[in-house]
Amino acid sequence: MLKAPVGRRTIIKALATGPWLAGKGAFAASIGEPMTVFEARRIVTMERSFPHARFMAVADGTVLAVANRMEDLAAWTSGREVRHDRRFADKILFPGLIDPHIHPMQSAVMLGMPFLAPDEWHLPSGHWDSLLSQDAYRARLARLVAESPADPLICWGHHELFHGPLDRTILDTIAPDRALLVWQRSFHEIFANTAALAWMGLDTPEAFAAAMAAGGADPAQSSFELGMFSETGLGVALAKLRPVLLSQDKLASGFAGLKQVMAERGVTTTSDMATGIFAPFATEAGLIARAFGAVDARARVMLMPIAAALGSVEDLDAWMNDAAKFVSANVRLDRRVKLFADGAFFAQNMRMGTPGYSDGHIGKWLTEPGELHHQLERFWKAGFSLHIHVNGDEGADVVLDGIAALAARGDQTITLEHLGYCTEAQVRRIARLGLMVSAQPNYIRVLGDAYARHGFGPDRAALMNRLGSLERENVPLGLHSDFNMAPIDPFYLAWIAQTRMGLDGKARGLDERLGREKALRAITIEAAQVIGMDDMIGSLAAGKKADFIALDADPFEVEVGMLKEMPIAATVFEGMAI
Repeated sequence: MLKAPVGRRTIIKALATGPWLAGKGAFAASIGEPMTVFEARRIVTMERSFPHARFMAVADGTVLAVANRMEDLAAWTSGREVRHDRRFADKILFPGLIDPHIHPMQSAVMLGMPFLAPDEWHLPSGHWDSLLSQDAYRARLARLVAESPADPLICWGHHELFHGPLDRTILDTIAPDRALLVWQRSFHEIFANTAALAWMGLDTPEAFAAAMAAGGADPAQSSFELGMFSETGLGVALAKLRPVLLSQDKLASGFAGLKQVMAERGVTTTSDMATGIFAPFATEAGLIARAFGAVDARARVMLMPIAAALGSVEDLDAWMNDAAKFVSANVRLDRRVKLFADGAFFAQNMRMGTPGYSDGHIGKWLTEPGELHHQLERFWKAGFSLHIHVNGDEGADVVLDGIAALAARGDQTITLEHLGYCTEAQVRRIARLGLMVSAQPNYIRVLGDAYARHGFGPDRAALMNRLGSLERENVPLGLHSDFNMAPIDPFYLAWIAQTRMGLDGKARGLDERLGREKALRAITIEAAQVIGMDDMIGSLAAGKKADFIALDADPFEVEVGMLKEMPIAATVFEGMAI
């Protein structure tokens, strides 16, 4: 069934089987459906006015009611086929977790790669140890070259502040006769050896420069001599690597791994915060729709077009109507768009305000300020809610200035994505402007010590991820992984936000810690709010989707250290165990 556009707002093509999309008729039809009443030791609803329950009635994937006594469900159970499900009777039920910023295509591609990074990773491909020195990194990379038959060989995770410098010459020493590409820890940079440049057909300065020009990349952000493709130049490398990265067997395995990781860590909903990174929107949307729209899919995803990719689209309404063909019960498309301000935080490419970087280098713009302001105005006037990638405080100034110039809005929203470093004054401005934030807390854990020594100094490094300030200003907040910037593990992200514990075992910026309630809201109801889905997910209440996880302990009551690896006994999506 097609739900017609409402003015210039959300455009959704829905299946009649999805009550959250199909309206009152579909919900009324569910009255005749068999009902399941789940019993638990405690149901933590994340609803402030009804925080706890013991019983939850579910039909057709929707919560009908929650109650502390079975008899309080009589209005729903009387005269109906009811199944009393006691398998979680000794468990704590908690809303399905939400990671509001994952790139499913990027995840599917990256999950098949070796991870050689400063932090350790537990993935479907196995366990990858942390590598904290140049010697450890280069020895592991050389061993990988010797052991892996892949050609070209692509691995991920290098970071100069841990692993030392990298360039084409160094990679040629490690792999003189074979194509080798190393993805920097930020995802925003790739280094290639000479054989890899030849494999891509970019083995002369002229060919390299021509490819940059054809791809519309800033030539200053990449380097033939270094074998480096950075920021806007990354797209040039991706276009060359597409046949390898997007092969059918690798994507099938990658999507299966992504859904496995999400289920294991209780994630039932995510938003793709830039559909079209590796391929055009229609290509990526089709692949994502196939993976998450399958009959056995047990998670939902929101698609998100990129503002720059829609630059030549004159009729945005027509574009949205056409893109709705990718939508199903588990694949959503709202009138939202992703914009990009400054560069990657893990690469120190973000634009930093005074006093800048301690070594004097200047960050990079992914979108020049003038063009960014044009995009803000264009999509705002067209009725889109905005999600803006911004990492440094100079970047934040440019973004906030552009937002302040926009006309008053109705129900459109603006979410700042990442917000790695900002000032206290900017937090107050964010609150005054009524903005939301989707933050990536792994910055302080992985980079706190390294950035204290290089680039920031101890004072500013300790104040990355100003989450406590956002809480004090009552800014709606989600915590995201931006996988593979952090693991897809919301409880782990909540642990970081509560402790601010670095890889070196030192906690920094203690006044910027989140309280327990805010940290848990940031992976449930407020995570849903930042992507505009809090009317249907994020808490357990009548009318919402029956997404929940079963736990042995209440996340509000456990010692904070338990959140880091919180055991999840089961993940349930729309009333069905995964």
